[in-house]
Amino acid sequence: MRLRPSTPADDRALPALWAVAFPDAPGLPALWAHDPGRQARTLVAADEQDTILAVLHWQPRPIRNAAGGVDVVGCVGSVASAPQARGRGLVRRLLGLAIDEMTRYGCAWSLMFSGTPGVYTGSGWAAFPASYLRGVAGPEAACGDRRVRPARPADLPRMAETHAAWNTNRPLTTVRSAADWADRFPHWYAPPIRVLATEDGDYVVIRPDTAEVLELAHGPGRPYALPTLLRAAVGELGGPGTVITLRVPIDAALTRAVGPLLSELSTGHTTFGLARPIQADRATVRTTVTAPGAIHWLGDAF
Repeated sequence: MRLRPSTPADDRALPALWAVAFPDAPGLPALWAHDPGRQARTLVAADEQDTILAVLHWQPRPIRNAAGGVDVVGCVGSVASAPQARGRGLVRRLLGLAIDEMTRYGCAWSLMFSGTPGVYTGSGWAAFPASYLRGVAGPEAACGDRRVRPARPADLPRMAETHAAWNTNRPLTTVRSAADWADRFPHWYAPPIRVLATEDGDYVVIRPDTAEVLELAHGPGRPYALPTLLRAAVGELGGPGTVITLRVPIDAALTRAVGPLLSELSTGHTTFGLARPIQADRATVRTTVTAPGAIHWLGDAF
């Protein structure tokens, strides 16, 4: 068994392996292709015939910390094993190699998301909670708001400015680049997901088939935009009687804005996120991923 970086010769085998491991994510190879350094940071385990049996991809991303700064974080994704190779410790060995590479690169810590977090805890990653708010849409949800409409390409510059201001001091958020807005944002928020916006660049991202709010942002000095966005989102997600989930930071402003729209409010959390210290200490990393208001938006997934 040989552990090595991928090469262009693997560009057909990797999508085939990901198709088996992630049948519900056919766009994963396209997202991977947007990373210009993907070959060196895609690590594979290959047998004597050079058949790829396991793979992971990591990339450095700028993520805000709880102290108000920005960390270089080694983000790990696209982890997969061929069915016949599972249970042989290949992913664990690739994770060890990735940790070495992230250390040399200078990453402060590492982040990943998985529906099977127990696979990674033995290699030093620890799960952390992500909160959500859920409620039932009431009569007010039928009104909508005409100031909010489907986002247009021309809205993106204003949306990017709004996002940056909204998340300036928000731990666990990514400092988005122009490439993120051009490639990653539309990748993750493709139909059936919809993006709604105002003329000022305030926006909300909704998923009608699951009745979820996935992301929102409003500009400084526009507190009225939050209830405006939420009213439009709730109306678009099904109106009165619909059970709606908001995967956004829960604070007093959100609670006030959503109160007239949703009843039977409850909170819950998921534990798909995992973090591991690299250069930073474990307590510092934990402070960031569990800080009040901390969130990693789906549009920044990797």
